Amino acid sequence: MAPTKTRTIRLRAFVPASPEKVFKAISEPDLLSRWLLDRANLVPRKGGQYAFTWDGGPTHEGTVLEFIPGKRLAISWQWPGMEKLLVTKLGFSVQPKKGGTIVTLTHSGFPKQERWVELYGGAIHGWTYFLMNLKSFVSQGHDLRSSYDW
Repeated sequence: MAPTKTRTIRLRAFVPASPEKVFKAISEPDLLSRWLLDRANLVPRKGGQYAFTWDGGPTHEGTVLEFIPGKRLAISWQWPGMEKLLVTKLGFSVQPKKGGTIVTLTHSGFPKQERWVELYGGAIHGWTYFLMNLKSFVSQGHDLRSSYDW
């Protein structure tokens, strides 16, 4: 088997809530703004467009690559200013589990080159942080974000 030329982040968390509730939190703009970002637009269908904005930070824009209601959302993920250099794929999926839901975050397409190591490591840190905040928000209604975090 040939070695892969890219890296992938895979994170999972158990959320003590229904798959429907978790999926809404990862796919509905008004709920995304309560645990992930400040403003969101998302057309929930394959080929739809999205824009995710962090106040004082970047706006990520791209295309919905996959949308299976109640199960999976995948989008193209680009960093502002680097659109021609690096396009990755970010996906969330939900799976029922006794007493709740397993949510899986997959972010793929990071080149295995030295120039992308810092971005890849930062993405691991960021997605771990936000996945735990998703769990807190969905299960307890509590957004853990603070302006002191960054």
